[in-house]
Amino acid sequence: MKNMKTIKSITFLFLALCIPLSGQTYSLKQCIEYARKNNSNIKTASLDSDISGKMVNEQIGNGLPQIDITGSFDDNLKIITQILPGELIGKPGTFIPVTIGTPYNVSAGISLTQKIFDPSFWVGLKAAKISKNMSEQNIQKTDEQVIYDVSAAYYKSIIIEKQFENLKIILASSQRTLKSTELKYQNGLVKKNVVDKIKVSYNASNSQLVQTELSYKQALNNLKFYMGMSVESNITLQKDLPDSTISFVEPGDNRNFIENRVDYQMQKTNVELYETDKQNNISAYLPTLSFYANYNFQAMRTEFDFFKSDKDWYNSSAIGLELKIPVFSGFKRFSKVEQSQLNIEKATENLKLTEQSIKVELSNYYIQFRNAIDNIQTEKENLSLAESVYQNTQLEFTQGTGSSLDLIQTESSLRETQNNYYNKLLTLYIAKLDLEKSQGTLTNFINNLK
Repeated sequence: MKNMKTIKSITFLFLALCIPLSGQTYSLKQCIEYARKNNSNIKTASLDSDISGKMVNEQIGNGLPQIDITGSFDDNLKIITQILPGELIGKPGTFIPVTIGTPYNVSAGISLTQKIFDPSFWVGLKAAKISKNMSEQNIQKTDEQVIYDVSAAYYKSIIIEKQFENLKIILASSQRTLKSTELKYQNGLVKKNVVDKIKVSYNASNSQLVQTELSYKQALNNLKFYMGMSVESNITLQKDLPDSTISFVEPGDNRNFIENRVDYQMQKTNVELYETDKQNNISAYLPTLSFYANYNFQAMRTEFDFFKSDKDWYNSSAIGLELKIPVFSGFKRFSKVEQSQLNIEKATENLKLTEQSIKVELSNYYIQFRNAIDNIQTEKENLSLAESVYQNTQLEFTQGTGSSLDLIQTESSLRETQNNYYNKLLTLYIAKLDLEKSQGTLTNFINNLK
């Protein structure tokens, strides 16, 4: 008994080690959450937002005291010669060459400056905060696009997988019919051309199955890409298809949907940026006032003996105010203000264009979604009829009351109907995504999925 338990334990361990680990089963929400952590576009948008935050800090730093420490060392290989008038030593009409200075000079100092009045500082700070806001809007836009891409790839993958499973059922049924017909042929009950016709139909189903399997692998690879997952990783999707009985809801107020759209919000923020840029260029006409303070010390030597404590060092210090009043810049400031105004007008027109574009999208996607709902109902009825006809025809052929031609035609019709149904089903899901995205409600729609 103990030996049997040991053998069972070893066998179980062997099987556990030999069976390859399958990938995690992902729902749509899990795929999206994975993408939010691993998609490179989202990571890049987040880094851009962090950069914008640092730019705000940089602008704030410009308004704080600026302290600098300076130092210099000069080795005057050839001391400068100055010409002095001879009158200084009683030789009028002549000039005396004199070398003034020392071979070695060292100086060091510390300075402080503080802005007291500078309108461009506050405008720059406002612009930096607006840029930060735009970068956060860009994160939202990128997140929404990733949700759309992952959802579309997910729907395509599970629909192709479902189509693949149904094709396997048809192929298995066709294979049983082919074997049964070959057996009848061997017994002289049917002709050779009947076997050949059924074999052609079987090969067609098998070929379509192979192509569908390849399409499924490609769809999974696309999904992994949008998720930021390695192509080599294993992934399994939940088998359940999303609810295809989506009802159509009459559109609400387009104004609310337009305001929901992050691209519209970004265009409005862009107008704000250009308005701030104009304010900044106007502030260049205004005076600036700064406080400064400095302390310096220096030493001049004929020999390099700066480290001797008995030698003299000379210091100086000063505090003061610096006022700068712009007077004339060759019309450069005026041109900048005009450029800013033109950029504002251009951004405003782009905002209007975006608004009109959103209205067109909303109208078109409503029409597309309504049409997709109507089509899926028709295709669902067709699929149900095709399955029923195929089953009845297959039963009649097995009982010897139906023809092989009818069986082949109904099988071909079933494959085509299934293909049409799943294509229309994918169109419905994509139409729903497009509609939600055009309304700016895609994120809420995905979050509310069960």
